[in-house]
Amino acid sequence: MIRARPLVSLHSGALSLAILLITASIQAPEGQSAEQAGAMPTTEVAFENDRVLAERVTIAPGQRTGPRTAHINELVIFIRGGVLTSMTSGRSVWWRDGRVAWHGAEDALDAGSFNSGAAPIVIVRIKLKPHPHAAHGPFVKAQPVSYPNIAGEDLLENDHLIVQRFIMQPGQWEGVHAHEPNTLWVFIKGGRSASRTKREPEHPYPRAFEDGEVGWMPAIDLTEGHESKNIDDHPEDWLWVSLKD
Repeated sequence: MIRARPLVSLHSGALSLAILLITASIQAPEGQSAEQAGAMPTTEVAFENDRVLAERVTIAPGQRTGPRTAHINELVIFIRGGVLTSMTSGRSVWWRDGRVAWHGAEDALDAGSFNSGAAPIVIVRIKLKPHPHAAHGPFVKAQPVSYPNIAGEDLLENDHLIVQRFIMQPGQWEGVHAHEPNTLWVFIKGGRSASRTKREPEHPYPRAFEDGEVGWMPAIDLTEGHESKNIDDHPEDWLWVSLKD
């Protein structure tokens, strides 16, 4: 899989006030000061184009996620999981590495959560941008990625996207496959890879892929004979996100 490198980038007044009041009324997590609990997580742009904005977010122990952005369709991917506790209900949820969550533009907003565990939580937040089909040529129906040598796990499918997870063992080839337009990859566990096609012999990528790295995939026809191999000493674990709109 020729993985293109990233191009490194409330509601009504009444609802906003309600969120602020709820947040202010929550006690700081045990063992954390009010200043620590109130600190916002570290956010950096992992990738951006005309279709998506992908942000990598690190939430330290005791930090809050902050309220979700209104009117945005958003996919959340846990690179390094942990326990998040709701600022509104107090309910705690353990999110494993590689789990995903969908926040629809029509979903009700809340005050967010805080990291109630002992280690940082790292997520990738993919925000879908408005994208009228007519402005970008004919609509192409999204297709799941299919590898001859690796069985994928279907994590999520809705009206907007398909999310799949793949794990490739050391020395394993994916098998010759195609890539449809409008797809991006997100590494849960990165590593060193090599690639080959009918026109190019096997060659390693210039550097290892990092945990939480995001990239946009160009369309590749099956006739090109494209496939990649794990040349590292540990399994590589990544997600494919195929956009439908």
